[in-house]
Amino acid sequence: MLFIGGAFASGFVAFLAARLVRGQPVAGMLAVPLPVLFLLVLGFLGHNGLYVTALRYAPAAQVNLISYLWPLLMVTILALSGVATPTRRQLFGSLLGFAGLAWFVSPGSGDGSMFGYVLAFSAALCFAAYSALRAKVAGGPADAAGTACGVAALVALSLHLVFGSDTPIEIEPEAILAMVLVGVGPMGLANLLWDYGVRYGDGRVLSTLAYLTPVLSTLLLVGLELATLTSQVLIGGGLILGGIALSAAGGKQS
Repeated sequence: MLFIGGAFASGFVAFLAARLVRGQPVAGMLAVPLPVLFLLVLGFLGHNGLYVTALRYAPAAQVNLISYLWPLLMVTILALSGVATPTRRQLFGSLLGFAGLAWFVSPGSGDGSMFGYVLAFSAALCFAAYSALRAKVAGGPADAAGTACGVAALVALSLHLVFGSDTPIEIEPEAILAMVLVGVGPMGLANLLWDYGVRYGDGRVLSTLAYLTPVLSTLLLVGLELATLTSQVLIGGGLILGGIALSAAGGKQS
């Protein structure tokens, strides 16, 4: 949680700096309604915090793939909340994508890592709920994600103080640089763009495009030698890509 807290803090500082550069009052960014702020923090911190914790209890490849069930869950929540009605192609595409993810995970389901899998699924559920409901829970400035980063940083650092290790931590310059880069990039700019997308875009299309993420992230794990490119990965990736193509075609229908 220390790294996540530091990264979110870096993102918050970046948003503040952007406000100052534009000559806009900082108070404008902080004027975020509580329901919106709760939803943003749930998505940002809930997803990242549970994902990192899950890595302690289960293999990285499985955790990564389970955590990216959120596009499938997003389609389900959109349908249940009445925000959007998925087409038959999108529903079938979602099932196909889910089958691909299940193909990845099922061989390791009995290795004693179930707690990690539950945490990873909870991470997916947090981000799916935020992404699906953000358009319905409207309000706040365009850079409300900056305030959410600040609150997420406070919560993450508080959790580290309460549940973290008593061992003294030596923060190296490389770790600080990584915090800043992650905070400004994936936890800052990326969250800002995604928040704008789910507020004003088509949630079904966004969730469909997001199916590509687990494939790319799995290839990255393979490149870093944290996972092996096997026939299982190729078949699962093919199912997911098939789901993407089918759901994207279905998104053009009324």
